[in-house]
Parts: sequence; C-alpha cells; structure tokens
Amino acid sequence: MKKRSLLFVVLVLGIRIASAQSDVVEFIKTGPENASKLMEAYLNPYALALGDGLNNGWYYTAETHERFGFDFSMSVSAVRILESGKTFDLSQLGLQNIAFDPSNSIAQTIAGSGFSGPEIAVLDPNSLQDTLTSFLSPEGVGMDIVPIPIAQLGIGLLPHTDILIRYVPKLRFSQDGDQAEDVRVGLIGLGAKHSFKDWIPGLKALPFDAAVFGSYSAIDANSGINFQLSDYGVNPPSDYVPDENQELKIKTNTMKLGLIVSKKVAILTFFGSIGHSQSKTTVDLLGRYPVITEVGVGKVVVEDEVDPIHMNFESSQLSLDAGVRMKLSFFNVFASISKAEYTSLNAGIALSVR
Repeated sequence: MKKRSLLFVVLVLGIRIASAQSDVVEFIKTGPENASKLMEAYLNPYALALGDGLNNGWYYTAETHERFGFDFSMSVSAVRILESGKTFDLSQLGLQNIAFDPSNSIAQTIAGSGFSGPEIAVLDPNSLQDTLTSFLSPEGVGMDIVPIPIAQLGIGLLPHTDILIRYVPKLRFSQDGDQAEDVRVGLIGLGAKHSFKDWIPGLKALPFDAAVFGSYSAIDANSGINFQLSDYGVNPPSDYVPDENQELKIKTNTMKLGLIVSKKVAILTFFGSIGHSQSKTTVDLLGRYPVITEVGVGKVVVEDEVDPIHMNFESSQLSLDAGVRMKLSFFNVFASISKAEYTSLNAGIALSVR
C-alpha cells in the first residue's frame, strides 16, 4: 500500500494521515454526510495525538539562558493511542442508506491493525434494495505508538527570557513516483519561557527555578487525490470530465500555557509543569468528486460533490509534565512524560551554551 512507504520520516504523523488518503477517500462513495462521519471516526485518534505530540518537548528545565546563550535540541515524542482508539463501531455512527453485516460492524481506525474492516454497501435511496456500490472499510496503519520528531532552537534574547523556535520548510514526498499524489508537509512553532523569580520579593532565595511558558505551533500536510468513476468499477459516461485537482488538506494548530518548576541535584535536573494544552485539527477534502446515485441497465447517474468534507477535531485539556535532564559538559540528555488528551513520552539530546 502507498501509505506504508513514508513510515518514520520527517513529521511522521502528518505524513501518515495524509498518505492514508488512498483508502480514506473510499468513504466518499457513501455521500458527503456519511463520509464525514466515517472519516471523523477513522482519523480521530491520530488527529488528537498530533496535537499532544506537538505540544510536548518544549522544555527540560525552568532555567533560562544568559543573553545570547542558546541550545539546539533534537527529540522524539511518542504518543500512545488507547486501545479504545483503534476501532470504531459502524452501527453507532447513524449512517443513512448504508448496509453492513450487524454481526461484523467493528472497523479499524487509522491507528488500528493492518486488516481491512467490514464490507460497506451503499444502497439506492429510492428503493433501499439495490446496491449502488460496495467497498471494504480501510485498514489501519498498525501503529498505536505515534512518533513525532522535533528539532528546536532556544535563544536567550531578553533578560530571564528564552525564545524557542521550531521550523521545517514545506517538504515534498513522492508516493510511488506519482507526483499527482505527492505529500507536502511543513511545520512552524514559536514559544517563550520567562523566569520570574527575580521579580517577586522572597522567591529569589528559594532553591529551585521557576518559569512561565507559552507556545504556538502549526503543521500543514496536504496530498493530491485521484478518485474517479473508475474507482467504482464502472465506465464513465462519454461526457464526464474528471477533476484533476482533488486534494486532502490537514492542518493542526496547538497552544500551550503553563508553569515550570525545576531543581538541580548535581548533574541532574528534575522538572515538572502544570498548564493548559489546546489543539485544533482541520481536515478538508477539496475538489470535485463523483458520487453514483443510480445504476441501471446501460446507465450510470452521477452527482458531483464539490469540497465535500470539512471536519474539526478539538482538544482542550489540563496538561501535566514531569521529567529529568542530565548535563554532560555542553550536552544535555533529557526525558519526560506528559499527560493531556493522551499520555506521551519525549526523549532527546541538546547542545547547550549558557
């Protein structure tokens, strides 16, 4: 499958969602309303995990740099998908004009196993007897732990304040040499950490560091689509003009605000934080897509649906982080655990000049 060719490359999660388009677009056969419900259930675990992963790994101490001090870190966040997020029940979605075996209604989400789900039949809405088309619910990618690579630069520009930057220009990845279905992914993030102890009388002498933190990040992923009447196994009418500009767009915006506290013990620094983590992922299926509404002897009736899918996945959670850093000369090794919508781990290494 195409969606297996991009595993473990830059910005893994965004790519994995976008590259699943070759199967997810099958849902459009059920019509826009049903397709929205099916795509939402299928993509939901990764959409929420993407927000949690991007909000992780911003810091490993409450201490800030001296002016023009800096660190460059590389880390990986691993977000664990719960068992309940690996499947969904077709019978609970309120689908219309759809038939499936009620004894076999459990389908895989994108985080589920690499096996196709139950057969979904699209019924003629006029008779509810004739089948317009049918297909198998798409398989998952077989990954319940989602890795998100992160590269970050932190610079001390203002007193007691670090500016944190994440940036990856929009990169293009070819899928099996088909440029029309290339995946393009980019990332930008900006954060700030401010140590406030010196500004509050009585806090400066306390034996720990404390800082407030805020960040914003965004990831864009888009992929070309090629979904035509031939995907139904029928010959298109002679006057039918296919759309060559179909596209799946995914965008995630995240914000995080919080309080960080850390304590040095020899070469180790223990840190923890409490705050608020927020994310929003939008999924848009753009372009013109054929939907068969009637099949008869010698005829196929097609209705084109334009920009048929727009979905939002939102999360707003209390965020708790805890971790440890080990300082080795100019290098730091760090690891942390974070709890928001999901539980995620982060570990990495940083070059640091205070």
